[in-house]
Amino acid sequence: MTGSPTTTRDSTTAGDEAVLTIAGTPQPGAAGTYPVRNPARPAEVVGHAPAADLAQLDAAVSAAWRAGPQWRALGVAERVCAVAAAATAAGERLAAHDGARLYTREHGKVLSEANFEISTGPGLAALIGSMAEAALAPEQVDPGATYPRLHREPFGVAALVLPFNWPLALTMTKLASALTAGNTAVVKVPPTCPLAALQLAGALAAALPPGVVNVLSGPGSELARALVAHPGIDLISLTGGVATGRAVMAAAAAHLTPVLLELGGNDAAIIAPDVGITDELVERLVTATYTTGGQVCMAIKRLYAPAARVDELAEALLARCAREVVGDGLAEDTTLGPLHTAAGRDRVAKLVADASARGAAVRTAGRIRDADADSGGYFALPTVVTAAAPDSPLATEEQFGPVLPIFGYDDIDEAVTAANATEFGLTASVWTGDDALADRITPRLEAGTVSVNCHGLAAQDPRLPFGGCGQSGIGRELGLDGIRAFTQPRTFVRHPVPR
Repeated sequence: MTGSPTTTRDSTTAGDEAVLTIAGTPQPGAAGTYPVRNPARPAEVVGHAPAADLAQLDAAVSAAWRAGPQWRALGVAERVCAVAAAATAAGERLAAHDGARLYTREHGKVLSEANFEISTGPGLAALIGSMAEAALAPEQVDPGATYPRLHREPFGVAALVLPFNWPLALTMTKLASALTAGNTAVVKVPPTCPLAALQLAGALAAALPPGVVNVLSGPGSELARALVAHPGIDLISLTGGVATGRAVMAAAAAHLTPVLLELGGNDAAIIAPDVGITDELVERLVTATYTTGGQVCMAIKRLYAPAARVDELAEALLARCAREVVGDGLAEDTTLGPLHTAAGRDRVAKLVADASARGAAVRTAGRIRDADADSGGYFALPTVVTAAAPDSPLATEEQFGPVLPIFGYDDIDEAVTAANATEFGLTASVWTGDDALADRITPRLEAGTVSVNCHGLAAQDPRLPFGGCGQSGIGRELGLDGIRAFTQPRTFVRHPVPR
């Protein structure tokens, strides 16, 4: 997908206007450019992204450091207003440049989802801004007493490393929290779909004082590794995979740089015995499982149901998925786009093949769009798997694709135990009309977010913190805690003068 940087530019290819932003100045990549391809038609080059070199990385970190004192000196309300205005301007710029279509072409997700993701930006910035005063207000330990007290102050320069699956929404989540807290930032966009993210983050940078936001891109992982290991970085916020998170922690250890890591999950959903298998239930499960082709950290990845109803539930899911059309995300009849990379597609196929070899029943539904059948796209049909071994990789790993294994249980406490039998702990859900049962089960599900009768994006409330435990990461985003995560507490005490 990325290849080696080149200095060749094709002026007729959409997306070739992409640039870095350093110290408020748009500039080309000093290491040349690299091609960005369409996952629905890998032979098609969507555009060429700039490749930053290490000197530009140093310049970006230095620019953020120089901009820091003046940005921190602003009041919280001033920073909130500036970020909100920048978010609105960035959204308008992306719309004016047909950013959603560009994003769909480089990412693969359907156009309606691309438009939705872009539209969330200004609202996220406004919501985070509305919580900033409460999150950052000094705390008086004793009511009415000046001392002791707690202040929350920014770390300094934050490195924000974006994932490929929802980079535009996370650009806003990370930047709004980091900036309102008083930090400046260096943003590293995902190498395989950098173009729309460069536009969005670059427009945000242009609407703020020079150096407050700096934006870099580059192929592969070399630039990101250099960024998180840079001695001028004071905090790292990464959304990505477990292996990447471990590499970031290892690099950060050299300078004891604090890290915020959201590393995905292997989320379980439990269908209680009292729940009927209705069209509404199936629709919610399909949305929570297959959105973005399953390439969502909080998607349902394991489903537990009463053993006697597994086949009925599987048939209902397959009947609903039969309506899915997989293909080019720009086509009006496409409901699911391709997986983002060939490696991702191949990994999902390997997990499914392994489960089948162990005796699982694997069934697919839907169809690949006729016009895309021979495009070479990274397509995968919605898949339902039953009778999978509980210890198979499909059950224990995060597959990150449109695959749902269903496991039967005889007792719901058995389902809770199975749901918790994972190294991850991001989200989980229970589906029941019995409030007492829900109240008994939800505290026992070991996940950062536990929901009832909803899952995934439908269960996420941006007023509340989001994150996980175990291999799902460290720290939180969103909510008051998500803003405070970009600060470090300072304690002030005072005693009477000695006499």
